[in-house]
Amino acid sequence: MNPITVTITGRLGEDPRTFTTRDNTPGVELRLAVDLPPRGEGGKEITRWVKVTAYGLLASRTAASVGKGDRVTVIADDLMAEAWTAKDSGDPRGQIVLRARDISASMAFDTLLTGYAVRKAARAAAANGEPNDLDASEQADMRVLAGLTS
Repeated sequence: MNPITVTITGRLGEDPRTFTTRDNTPGVELRLAVDLPPRGEGGKEITRWVKVTAYGLLASRTAASVGKGDRVTVIADDLMAEAWTAKDSGDPRGQIVLRARDISASMAFDTLLTGYAVRKAARAAAANGEPNDLDASEQADMRVLAGLTS
């Protein structure tokens, strides 16, 4: 078990930025605005910016599903601190980077319709040899898994 688990909820400050690693793994980078409540009497709300990265299927699904302004919850199992010097002013800069294990839409602020039920029904139909909307290779896989063909 990883001793680090961070859960954070915020709004995307911009659309996801996609990239590919050297070994052709898809990746996504999110800039997440996290609003902290005011501290002390008369204090102002503070916005912290957190960079989130994800890889593989999570990255692909996230990039296809969320956009600027969407409220998401991230569960991360790794965090790093990045530090650099600003080119224009020479001032020191830094940020926290979270590596996501899971990213989900905040249902308190948005509606999410997944394709899970439709995919499940299509796979069951394919496994029984019934008409469905799956591509031919996935239909064949479902029939093999159901033992209808070898």
